[in-house]
Amino acid sequence: MSTDAPMSTPISVPATSGSKLDAKTFQRLHPRAYLERFLSEGIRPDGREPTTWRDVSLNAGSISTAEGSALVRLGNTTIVCGIKAEIAEPDLDRPEHGFIGRTAFPFIIAENPVFTFDVKPRSPVPNVDLPAICSPKFKPGPPGEEAQILSERINAILIQADVVPTASLCIEPGKACWVLYIDITCINYDGNAFDACLLATIAALRA
Repeated sequence: MSTDAPMSTPISVPATSGSKLDAKTFQRLHPRAYLERFLSEGIRPDGREPTTWRDVSLNAGSISTAEGSALVRLGNTTIVCGIKAEIAEPDLDRPEHGFIGRTAFPFIIAENPVFTFDVKPRSPVPNVDLPAICSPKFKPGPPGEEAQILSERINAILIQADVVPTASLCIEPGKACWVLYIDITCINYDGNAFDACLLATIAALRA
């Protein structure tokens, strides 16, 4: 649910205080009351009706150094996904399959060559990064609970839906295969991050 409000006039805080706050301050201090006031009027904070979709835009090939990439805007939420393909040895128990993993390499967005991603260690699932720069709700440091849950959910969908048949990533059984490293970074967080991350991942895989 979007939380950017078009309101600019002061609004009263709950009865425990006689002061008035501007809309953004009230939103930070009383997020539940802030949303309930809009929903009681049948409208979202960004002006949409409850059943109205967010605006969606997608730009494939937005990272010049990635084999596949996509930049997705879902409302005000902005996600970028980059995919790196490398040759590796297959797992011993799956000699005829490649696999999806994660590594980080310095992504460079084509439109803005200054914007890069930090290097992260490898792990066996796609990586979702929710950095502090994307929202005040996130703090610097290791991945938080929401980022880890998003990574696990996206990985589960990729595997269960067989989005990328791992057998198709095999080069020579038992000797060589392709491994796809997927990194997903949130540039601006305004809710509905899962849909935006999944859309960016699928678009990057198809790019």
